[in-house]
Amino acid sequence: MEKRTYYFLRLFLVTLISLLFIELTFKVIAFKNIFGLELVRIFIFSISASLIVAAITSFLNKKLSKILVSIFVFLVGFYALLQLTFNNLLGNFMSLNASSGGGLSRVVSQIPEFIKSIRFEYLIVFLPFIVLLVLFIKSKSLLVYERPTKLRVILIIIIIIASELLGKLSVNLSIFEDKNQIKSNKDLYRAPTLLSLSLKEFGALKFFERDIIYMINPDDGYSLEIDKSNSEPTVSEPDYKREIDDSSFKELLNSETNSTIKELHEYFISQNVTPKNEYTGIFKDKNLVLIMVEALDLIAINEELTPTLYKLSKEGWYFDNYYTPRYSCTTGESEYIAETSIIPSSTVCTPNTYVSNNYSTAIFNLFKNSGYYTSSYHSWRDEFYARTKLHKNMGSELYMDYDSLKMSNILGWPLDTEMFNNAYPYYSDKDKFFTFYITSSTHFPYDYDTTVTKKHWDKVKNTDYPDLVKRYMAKAIELDEGIKLLMDKLKNDGKLDDTVIVIFGDHHPLNMPLKYLDEYSSIDRYEDFNMDRLPFIIYNSEEDAKVIEKTSSTFDILPTIANLFDLNYDPRYYMGVDVFSDEETIVIFTNGSWLTDKALYDSSTNTYKSLKGDLDQKYIESINKKVNDKFYVSNKVLTLDYFKYRFKAQ
Repeated sequence: MEKRTYYFLRLFLVTLISLLFIELTFKVIAFKNIFGLELVRIFIFSISASLIVAAITSFLNKKLSKILVSIFVFLVGFYALLQLTFNNLLGNFMSLNASSGGGLSRVVSQIPEFIKSIRFEYLIVFLPFIVLLVLFIKSKSLLVYERPTKLRVILIIIIIIASELLGKLSVNLSIFEDKNQIKSNKDLYRAPTLLSLSLKEFGALKFFERDIIYMINPDDGYSLEIDKSNSEPTVSEPDYKREIDDSSFKELLNSETNSTIKELHEYFISQNVTPKNEYTGIFKDKNLVLIMVEALDLIAINEELTPTLYKLSKEGWYFDNYYTPRYSCTTGESEYIAETSIIPSSTVCTPNTYVSNNYSTAIFNLFKNSGYYTSSYHSWRDEFYARTKLHKNMGSELYMDYDSLKMSNILGWPLDTEMFNNAYPYYSDKDKFFTFYITSSTHFPYDYDTTVTKKHWDKVKNTDYPDLVKRYMAKAIELDEGIKLLMDKLKNDGKLDDTVIVIFGDHHPLNMPLKYLDEYSSIDRYEDFNMDRLPFIIYNSEEDAKVIEKTSSTFDILPTIANLFDLNYDPRYYMGVDVFSDEETIVIFTNGSWLTDKALYDSSTNTYKSLKGDLDQKYIESINKKVNDKFYVSNKVLTLDYFKYRFKAQ
């Protein structure tokens, strides 16, 4: 009879021990630590979840309860494994919403690479499931069914409610929160959009629950505190004042009845209008070729193997402290940031979910409105991202991909040389053109040979690189030859001097061990955010070489280009700024971490680091607020299709 008395309790204990093991294992592997005040909260949430599972299964017979508990423990472990592997493969964690919006399709289409990204230590999360199976099969006395009494049911319900309330109390109590944490736990609980920080604070299982709830009810509860007293920046030269007529904007603001749209109006109109500067219009009326390179890393620039890239980095403007933050859909969202300077949503695959939004402020439309012929080219199909529709909606007059460019069917990703060559005739005869290329040859895998690596293997086989790096460099040679081919065509047509070439990468080489990137880089890639520190080059044959040391990121590409070409644009609509202005640049990472010239914040450890002078608490609070505001505003711009309202009368 004594064993029967403990039926519910034993179900609870085996579930709790299993959950805690998975949560602690996940925490150690994902965040490299086990100690922290959030551990108390995760423990409470695990108790609550275990009570619920035990309560449900205690109503069932012994066999069925064993099956359901085992399935539950397996699924929690499997979810933890997915998160760890997704992070290892793509450099960030996943949201169910983001997966349904296109992120999952990328993983499904690259199952071999995904499986290869599973490290042996990740499989430890299945240890509780294996132990449970053995116990349930071997031990006949572990569980003996008893029918629960009404009193016991009431008591169980009370305990579950109490544990849930205690968990929510831990979310609201400041004692369980770092005072400088960029987003409060209360806000994270309501809207777990900073995936890494949410997983760290709540654990895998509770994050999974909150992710589903937020997907159903995306209410973040955040409100802007807008400083309407912002003064115009000091303009040292009279000709540098950027004139923007806000009369129609103010009328629109005053007549708006939707409180959230009105709030966004107030936010944008309150931002400073960045003045012009000595770089304004330096490339006015020149052509622009913007190239987003797949997996462009610092090690890809090599004087012997990639002489064209080396030449551009030494003879052009090289941005020495440039970063490419990786968002949930990596390539697609790095591209999206460069095109819009909007922070992508972490809960969806932004370029797919918001493909039909109004993009009046996108880079294509800015050039199109300035009399340029706009076109874009990619050597693959719309398998991952809906570029055909998105680019047209952003103002690209022609978008061509794998099929329309008549790319050759080869093993692995297509040839960059072929893409540059096949696309050139479609825009080169225009008076003024803005052309956007998205390359693919340097895409992983790097652990087996493809057509591209075989094509250039003789050039890398005798180098001292390990084979993974050799294959990457072979692919970088293909890219280099493609850019050279493009430049030769422009030169032969007398257009090179009148064309600006801008090159940036979407992310570092995924599936490449960081130790290799570190070994062959001139900087410590393990330090701070240097994993995401990549090349950014602006080249024009008529301009002298420069090294720009100001911190910058993908968010700054659009406003910087718009100023250099003196396009008709309003700098207030972008999350980045013109790098050549006096405005402070902020690199914003998907997990809420940030970097400026003065300091950095790492949300995974809740630590701040001064880069210039002593840390100022007011400065930290100021940047935290700016970053939170930018996340909120970007999310509302996307979900409400804000620019449809802003430019409805134009």
